Amino acid sequence: MKKKLIILILILLLTGCSAKYDINFGKDKIEDKIEIFEDSTKVNKANEEETDEINNLIIDWENGYDHYKRELYSTDTIDGYRYTYEFDYDEYDAMSQIRKCYDDFKLTYDKEIKLTTSKEFLCGTYYPDTKQIEINITSEYEIKSSNADKKDKNKHTWIINKDNYKNKPITITINKNKEYTEKKESKIEIKKIIVTSIFVILIIVLIKRKRRNN
Repeated sequence: MKKKLIILILILLLTGCSAKYDINFGKDKIEDKIEIFEDSTKVNKANEEETDEINNLIIDWENGYDHYKRELYSTDTIDGYRYTYEFDYDEYDAMSQIRKCYDDFKLTYDKEIKLTTSKEFLCGTYYPDTKQIEINITSEYEIKSSNADKKDKNKHTWIINKDNYKNKPITITINKNKEYTEKKESKIEIKKIIVTSIFVILIIVLIKRKRRNN
């Protein structure tokens, strides 16, 4: 079943397709959202035989993994599938999709939430022409550290492709004792920025005047 699950994700990722995997560690639940998408013009050109093969594999997979809710979604430029599910913490290790893509996968959630995986992203071995898989991890708690490729506030992102999938482990530590709050600049900091900007402008004006007088 594990092999079928991996093949499902990657048979949908036809050459040039992409996938986005969003994981949110909440207080009581872990929210999974997987989006697999393709440029809609390419999807429209896919022949019926390929479409039937994909649909049959989806049906076969969902017989064993129907806890994920599947939706079809479409925009002017994107066609794809969206899978969502909310896990209890104690079932995530056994039932999540991301677990199937690593040989070693460890999640602990005592004083801290810690996720660590082995190096190789197994889902990258079947279809090396896959354009990109993006994994985003967020949390209601503050993320202390990670080996993510990109960090934007409390969102940490890993980009996996055919060039790096053999060495793309995930490590992340989340502080369960501190809820995440977006930092806002204080009034004092804003005043400092304004004063500094005015000071810089005045210096530039004085320099220009001095040059004219000379």
